[in-house]
Amino acid sequence: MYGSAVCFAPKDFRGVQAGVGEVIAWRNTFHALGDAMVKSPVPWDGTDGYNLPNLNAGLAYRVLAPVAYPRIKELIERHVASGLIYLPSSSADFESEAIRPYLDRFVRGSNGYAALDRVKLLKLLWDAIGTEFGGRHELYERNYAGNYENLRLETLNAAAATGDLASMQSIVKDCMSEYDLSGWTSSDLINPDDISLVGRGTVQAA
Repeated sequence: MYGSAVCFAPKDFRGVQAGVGEVIAWRNTFHALGDAMVKSPVPWDGTDGYNLPNLNAGLAYRVLAPVAYPRIKELIERHVASGLIYLPSSSADFESEAIRPYLDRFVRGSNGYAALDRVKLLKLLWDAIGTEFGGRHELYERNYAGNYENLRLETLNAAAATGDLASMQSIVKDCMSEYDLSGWTSSDLINPDDISLVGRGTVQAA
């Protein structure tokens, strides 16, 4: 209604929810890759009963890690925006009898989220992405594993060496072998000749 005041918390906006969902998906991805490295090990050739972490999961981790952290950092910067810097300069401001009432009134969050709790949360986010640590960690994730292209070439070469690439190519060949210009050639697939206008020759060129 016109003139009414309706307060929506940032968490209630679809775009913010989508960003949080993506961050959770990245978190789940790396947890899953870590689990796969441990729970699906491969035998270490030349040793007696020793295993190595799963190579495919490890290589996927190396390729995705430099992508994930900058992306998460970007999502935080995009959705939190000026909230990262619209903060008191020191915790001493909360101890000031003159300043504290203004902080409690103007720096609070939505729906009863206290100013002190909001500042603590946003300071934590700033530590993660805006400080020297945040900047250094992004640079670390981008560079510690090595050259951007080489990470991907190593993954390709490993797939070729282990036979995984040949297996992937075989899947494609098998798929293409199941049909020709006349339709399906595989015995378990049925050509829809009874309903196909193309098969009946009724389709005319425009």
